[in-house]
Amino acid sequence: MTNSPISSRIGKRTTHNPYPIYNFLTQKRLSPSYCAFITSLSTVSIPKNVKEALNHPGWKQAMVDEMEALHSSGTWELVPLPTGKTVVGCRWVYNVKIGPHGQVDRLKARLVAKGYTQVFGIDYTDTFSLVAKITSIRLLLSIAANRH
Repeated sequence: MTNSPISSRIGKRTTHNPYPIYNFLTQKRLSPSYCAFITSLSTVSIPKNVKEALNHPGWKQAMVDEMEALHSSGTWELVPLPTGKTVVGCRWVYNVKIGPHGQVDRLKARLVAKGYTQVFGIDYTDTFSLVAKITSIRLLLSIAANRH
């Protein structure tokens, strides 16, 4: 190994791709439903932040629908913040739902908590959620039935 700087030891890199994919892919051989799917994906852009989403009426309505769903299901309740505690933040996640024929079915917005900001023993004490899969319940019921 030489003592020369790493920049001189690394070989020359090029960004030129000898096999660009656009030389091999065309829409000519795709079925009409796949062409419609590709076209619909290129017509709707997913917002990068809330400001972009609020400027588009479809995304804004998706956010309103999500807030109404969270409110009607009683997902949370407002309580005073205890002293010395911090609030777990949240962020919006946007997604485009595509129908079976490749058309844009709906715009979906979800409000998710930033759980990675929590500290074990301070913000929470359990590291699991009490949720059972239906297959686990079926297994337990079948074992109980077999053992009377």
